Amino acid sequence: MPGGINPPLHYNDQMDYPSRKHNRLLLENYDGKRFYFVTFCTQDRKPVFGDAPLVEAIRSVLIESCDVEHFILYAYCFMPDHLHVEVVGSQDSANLQRLVRTFKGRAATEARKLGIRALWQKGFYDHVLRERHGPDCVAHYIFQNPVRKGLVQNWIEWPYSGSEVFAWKELPKSTMFFEPPWKV
Repeated sequence: MPGGINPPLHYNDQMDYPSRKHNRLLLENYDGKRFYFVTFCTQDRKPVFGDAPLVEAIRSVLIESCDVEHFILYAYCFMPDHLHVEVVGSQDSANLQRLVRTFKGRAATEARKLGIRALWQKGFYDHVLRERHGPDCVAHYIFQNPVRKGLVQNWIEWPYSGSEVFAWKELPKSTMFFEPPWKV
C-alpha cells in the first residue's frame, strides 16, 4: 500500500489469525435502480484494448450483458488497459455483482476467440453514485479519461467511448467535479 499504510485487519471467528477486510459494500447496495461507476482492469494491465475488433466484440458483450441483467449502459470508455463504465439498474431485480460476473465471463470467452487469454485482472473497482454526483458528471469524467492520459486532445476524438442512452459527443462540459474514491 502507498506510504506503508495497510488495510485494516480483522479477526475471523473461525480463525485465530488476522485476515484482510473485504472491500465490498453490503450486498443490498448492489441491488436495484442505482447508478454505478465501475472500472475493470486487464490482466497485468496489458494494453489489449487498442485493437478495434476486440473492443467492438467486448462492447457488444457489455451491451448484451447489461440487457440480460437489467442494466442500462449510460457511459463507457475503453482505455488501452482498462474499461470504465457507468450503468444504472433498470429494474429492482438488477444486481451489479451479477452483471459483473456475467460480463467478465462472456467477455473473456469472446477474447479467447480472438486469441487473448486471461483478459481480466481479478476483481473490479466500483462506486455507488450519490445524488451529489450526477450521472452526467461521472460520464464526463469517463469520457475525459483519454484526454487526461494524453491519448487525444479532445475526448470526442477517442473511438472507444460511447453511451447507449444519449449522443455522448454532445454532452456539455460538467460544472461538477468527480474523482473516483479509489484515486483520492
